[in-house]
Order: sequence, then structure tokens, then C-alpha cells
Amino acid sequence: MTSFKIDAKEEFTLIAPTDYNLDAAFTAFLADKCQELTQKGSLNFIIDLGTCSNTLPNVLEPLIALSATQYEQENSFVLVHAPTQLLQLIKDEDAIDSLNYAPTMEEAIDIVRMEILERNMFGDE
Repeated sequence: MTSFKIDAKEEFTLIAPTDYNLDAAFTAFLADKCQELTQKGSLNFIIDLGTCSNTLPNVLEPLIALSATQYEQENSFVLVHAPTQLLQLIKDEDAIDSLNYAPTMEEAIDIVRMEILERNMFGDE
């Protein structure tokens, strides 16, 4: 069973898995958790993957789909502290334009803030 630490901030919700495998079960649980939190009013997500390892190839497509779903709902979705295996998989599959990734938490927060600003400025157009 996958579990997460969740920390709701003013501008975003930080989700940090406490399990160590990035696999299909992880992405399914993450998608359910994001949907549940969105229904409760969370609009922006930073996913801290710093404790994860053992990235399986079947994790990339569901992460891209989850990211796309969040952006369709005008939510931010940023990965931070991704393990080397996942970064290599993103590079190998040429998926860099499909996922928001930040190497540090500060950069992830900046991405969310910029996206909020952009939505506020251009949302009515």
C-alpha cells in the first residue's frame, strides 16, 4: 500500500510518498489522492519524490497523464527531487515537455507561483 505525507500550504499542497517504489500502484494512488484533494479545494500540487527509488518504466505514462489532467483543471503539478532513474526515463522518452520538474523545492514553489500569476493575468482572455 502506498502512503503519502500531505502538507497543505496556502498556494499549494505538498505530497511526499513514504514508500520507495515508483510504479503503477504509486501513480494510481497519487492520481486518486490528487483528485480527492482537488475536490476539497487544493489546486496546485508539488510532488516530492526525494524518498523514492526503484523507478519502473510503467510509471512515466501515468505521471504524464496525471500532469495533463491537473493542467486541464488549471491546477499546477510539479515534481521535485526526482530520482536519477526517473529523470533518465524522462530524457530517454523525450518527455521533458510533458512534465514540470524542479531540482529544488524553492524552484518548484517558484513554478507554482508563476503559474498562479499567469492564470490570474491571462485566465479571462
